[in-house]
Amino acid sequence: MKVFITGATGLLGSFICRQLLAEGHEIRAVKRNTSKMTLLEDIADKIEWVIGDMNDTVFLEEALSDIDGVIHAAAIISFDKRWEDKMYHTNVLGTADIVNASLKCGVQKFLHISSVAAIGRKAGEKYLDENNRWEEGEFDSIYARSKYYQELEVWRGAQEGLQVKIVNPSIVLGPGLWGAGGSTSVFNYAYDEKKFHPEGTVNYVDVRDVSEIVVKLLDSDIHDERFILNADTIDYKSFFGKIAKAFGKKAPSKQVKPWMLKVAVALEFVRSRITGKEAMITKDTAILSRAQFHFKNEKIKEALNFEFKSLDESIEWTVKELKANNNL
Repeated sequence: MKVFITGATGLLGSFICRQLLAEGHEIRAVKRNTSKMTLLEDIADKIEWVIGDMNDTVFLEEALSDIDGVIHAAAIISFDKRWEDKMYHTNVLGTADIVNASLKCGVQKFLHISSVAAIGRKAGEKYLDENNRWEEGEFDSIYARSKYYQELEVWRGAQEGLQVKIVNPSIVLGPGLWGAGGSTSVFNYAYDEKKFHPEGTVNYVDVRDVSEIVVKLLDSDIHDERFILNADTIDYKSFFGKIAKAFGKKAPSKQVKPWMLKVAVALEFVRSRITGKEAMITKDTAILSRAQFHFKNEKIKEALNFEFKSLDESIEWTVKELKANNNL
């Protein structure tokens, strides 16, 4: 199969590319002139690269002219309201454009990487699955909204003839770019021996599991379905404790109190406005850090007879790779 992939240079995209190549697929991937190729340096020459803009419909139609399947993994992640318009433009309108181009070019299979952020969440609920429908509320965020509206564009494509598969991963663990944000930032946090941990729980999944599932689903006849990809759930104290131990570092021991979060949100707001940089701690992230949800994984386990890697295995492997790649 000849596969077109967006977001190939990111952590998850790079592992999906490796999995596709291992399964014998041809890859055409889109990137910008400024894209960092660090995570793909050893296999970049095995991928056909096209440079363009995801909102350029002419470019997309040319890029998809002879493609059998699409994996759409590109998205902006932000909780800073100043990024809302840009995120909507990229995540939602960009998805609408690639869906339209796929339909026009006769693409058969379309796999969309969404997020558990797009799963409906309500206060008082703990266990969530694919049947939890979106509704705006206290656990809403600008990022979650963009992922939900993004999914609506994909489902529209299904109504018009695309064989759609959607996956909703939780936080993806793996050796991404050190110090560059994203999910790898949780490893940075533990490595830097931060003292505080949130009071909530974290849902997690190994990047190798996600990439394997994505390629299996793309190859399969399954369509018009969504699947939560989540290995398990753990409290933040234990989560950071395991990562810190793997690095040989001191684990966070103090729980962040609600009043501390309010102060942190206010200070981060001021810092971001003075520096012009993105706010990393917002009202939305503060609320989510206290949440205690568990995303169920039975549907994907039954569909593919799949078993997820353990947290200890994911952390041990990720820390080993990060140490080797960054001389830590």
